[in-house]
Amino acid sequence: MNHKIGLLTVILAFVSMAVIPALLNSQPVSAASHWCEDRTDSGSWNQGCKDGWYDHDHCKKYSPGSGEYASGYKVGWGKGSCK
Repeated sequence: MNHKIGLLTVILAFVSMAVIPALLNSQPVSAASHWCEDRTDSGSWNQGCKDGWYDHDHCKKYSPGSGEYASGYKVGWGKGSCK
């Protein structure tokens, strides 16, 4: 009986370590889209914001472009995080 309890404890600890990082992810996948679109009606700014957030979340290089897109990209980049 003690062997089964010990094995169950180990399995529970392993599953917890595997699942907790996914639960602690700061933003759901669709968060960038909703957050950026709630800030302005500018399509270019919104797209830059989403792209910046995506690029930072996926550890890509910072490449803002120019104009309103660049302004949105900078804001989105600030919301993302490379893990």
